[in-house]
Amino acid sequence: MTIDKQDHHQLVEEAALWMVQLSSDDESTRKNAQLKFNQWKRNGQQHQKIAADIEQCISSIQKISQTKHHKKAVKAGLGSAKAYKHLRAGSAFVIAFIALSGSTLYLSDTSVAYLTADIQGDSAQWTSRTLADGSRLILRGKSAVNIDFQAKQRVIELVQGQIYVDVAKDQNRPFLVKTSHGQIQALGTAFSVNYKSAATELKMLHSRVRVQTTNRYSKQQVIVNAGQAVSMDQNGVQSLPALNIYSEQQKWNKHQLMVEDLPLDQVLKELDQNYKGKIMFNAEALHKIQVNAVLPLNQTQDALKLLATVFPNLKVYQITPYLLVVSVKK
Repeated sequence: MTIDKQDHHQLVEEAALWMVQLSSDDESTRKNAQLKFNQWKRNGQQHQKIAADIEQCISSIQKISQTKHHKKAVKAGLGSAKAYKHLRAGSAFVIAFIALSGSTLYLSDTSVAYLTADIQGDSAQWTSRTLADGSRLILRGKSAVNIDFQAKQRVIELVQGQIYVDVAKDQNRPFLVKTSHGQIQALGTAFSVNYKSAATELKMLHSRVRVQTTNRYSKQQVIVNAGQAVSMDQNGVQSLPALNIYSEQQKWNKHQLMVEDLPLDQVLKELDQNYKGKIMFNAEALHKIQVNAVLPLNQTQDALKLLATVFPNLKVYQITPYLLVVSVKK
């Protein structure tokens, strides 16, 4: 059985988080983590393989690091002596592995579709384009699109990530955004689209669009109006909670994240979209923490400092310039 790239990345991140917990200073935490990690590994062959790969790499690094010379090398690879000092040896080895191999295998969102796309966004940035018809397009982080404007229609294929579109009027050429789950036909102007392998999410900011799924059994069509949000997947179109139009506009135009009673793990997922590397955290441990804040999406470090100030039990430490770990202090 094959597993798609995004699911594979998720499993690797989960395994790495277990490894960090297994190297905790607290013995009871380590024992509890070991029990749960063993259960996690029994979830399937892919879980077992990823766990074995990481454990083998950690074992190799531990053997190499016995010499004074190699200890210094690992220490330097973690970015700074200050960061290294606060980590136990075990977690240091885990993070060293992630830092070395993750940039190319696990922490990268690069795909063939991204590399061959007409427009490619960059990590930690917002890429703006004015298209040939005058429409405005914004790509968030490492997103990618293909553009196909013809005499009878205008098509944007979203192959990865999130985009915001402000559509220029052209009565003779419909404007469509397509993903593997279906298409969105603009009947007005502004909306955002978030494409993931499991589903495509639409947030309508102004006027309305027509959503049509590519379900093999039936092609469902739904009109989505301003303030509404929907998700479409292989099962059709599902309504999402009502959209705060102002907050969504602030995200795309001012690069600010405005949240009200949003779980911390969801906040970190948002911040991760515009971080140059990866923010790692245990979603289950942070889900019960509710956040009310306005956070800068372009300054991840500043946003995390604000969160750490509001929640003193929150521990944020940077392992490398491309890897941050967020956890709850014991």
